[in-house]
Amino acid sequence: MAQFLKWISLKQPEKERVLGLETPAEYRQRWISIRVLYFTGYLMFLAFGIVATGIWPYLKTLEPAVSKVFLAYVFAVPPLGQLIFSPFIGCWTNKLSSIRVPLLLLIAIFTVGNVLYAVLGELSDHREYVLLLSRALVGVGTSAVTICRAYISAATRVAERTKTISYMALAQSLGLMVGPIFQSAFAELGENGFSFLGWFQVNMYTVAGWICAILGLINMVLLIPSIFVDSPIAVKEAMKHQGAATAKETWKSVPLQYFAITTMVVAFSLLMFAYVGYQTLLSPVALDQFGWTNEESLFYLGILMTAGALISCVLFLLLDPLCKRFGETNVLVYGAMLALFLSQLLMIPVGSTSISDSVDSVNGTIGCPISQEWCQSTPPVSIAQFTISYTLLCVSFSIGTTLSQAVFSKLLGPRPQGTWMALLTCAGSAARIVGPGSVTLYVILGTYWTFGASAILCGAIFLWMWVYRNSLQPTPPPTADTAEELKVLNTKQ
Repeated sequence: MAQFLKWISLKQPEKERVLGLETPAEYRQRWISIRVLYFTGYLMFLAFGIVATGIWPYLKTLEPAVSKVFLAYVFAVPPLGQLIFSPFIGCWTNKLSSIRVPLLLLIAIFTVGNVLYAVLGELSDHREYVLLLSRALVGVGTSAVTICRAYISAATRVAERTKTISYMALAQSLGLMVGPIFQSAFAELGENGFSFLGWFQVNMYTVAGWICAILGLINMVLLIPSIFVDSPIAVKEAMKHQGAATAKETWKSVPLQYFAITTMVVAFSLLMFAYVGYQTLLSPVALDQFGWTNEESLFYLGILMTAGALISCVLFLLLDPLCKRFGETNVLVYGAMLALFLSQLLMIPVGSTSISDSVDSVNGTIGCPISQEWCQSTPPVSIAQFTISYTLLCVSFSIGTTLSQAVFSKLLGPRPQGTWMALLTCAGSAARIVGPGSVTLYVILGTYWTFGASAILCGAIFLWMWVYRNSLQPTPPPTADTAEELKVLNTKQ
């Protein structure tokens, strides 16, 4: 309780006050601004979590003849929008003294996309393509994540960064956790729902869009100048530590470790690829392997995703002390990459009974459809396998995405990170575009190939990071004395 009260009080600790980097009022304002971005991160992931289990049955309601392959397009379009716009947003942010304007623009686009998602039922035709457009706009809006990452790198001291990034990840996981809860809670509305003021239909699918749109408007209000203020304390800390006269001197004093930076980008991309691919497969696998109805799928998957998010929340709170005890790199390699490999390995089916024999099927409407020929010869994935695998995936994703971002930021040092964070976002977005393609692989070849190939990929990356784990440490920044020596050496060269 004492730690929680300390966290919400925003009172500057004495040990930080003596550093002379900011006044108590500036400290309080800085952390208010960071908390605004926590809400932004929460909202971006809420928008994903709240539709993850409902978007497939919603799509089937809009267009009954749509195929599972089209679902891959629906999941791939948001990261495509993020991939295209993040570099421009990153470069633009580097040139501005405040992130307010680009952040407002992106959240506005995000809000419009969610409104469009909510009113699809009012359209008469081509609704599946308008759904793609709505998800594309949401994807463009989630480029705000790039700005949030860059801002946290600039608005935190090195000692604060891992904890701050873990809290941002916690906010995002809370979004993932609350999203399925909303979807499950509003399942009682059914597909018919009710008409709001005679303008549009609110049902268990469209309510997700309205919730995200309303929260988007609230987020925009929180960005007004009296609440949100930019606080570039990272450069101040580096300048004081190195005795530098300008910010540019501090950037040059920290060499770029390209191998370690590339490794962090690869790790982050793999985590995104595996997580989004698995999320895309959740509903199809549950419907095929267990013979659940759409309503049962929404309910049980909502519970599973909520439990996974709760586990993630606990991990985020434990992450800082774990890293202090075992080191960030070790926690990343063993707690994230090894867990990711095991999560994919566990989904490889075992047994001799085929899915078609073990799951009741009525005219192909329940269970694995006849059109998927591999169902006749492939054993089913058990609910226990499915549950344990997803739990390990949540553990891996929570630890891995947080620490890969934290180490990536520390490797870059105090230089402006808008463009670099855009690179990280683009790598993650590209992985999220490819990830939903696992649905196509699953439909054509089945679980052996889908999860077997993923296990081989994850195992290879784990071995690579394990071998080079000692090379992934950020270089300690030079002190004022060594910085002065470097200036002299550089002059002589």
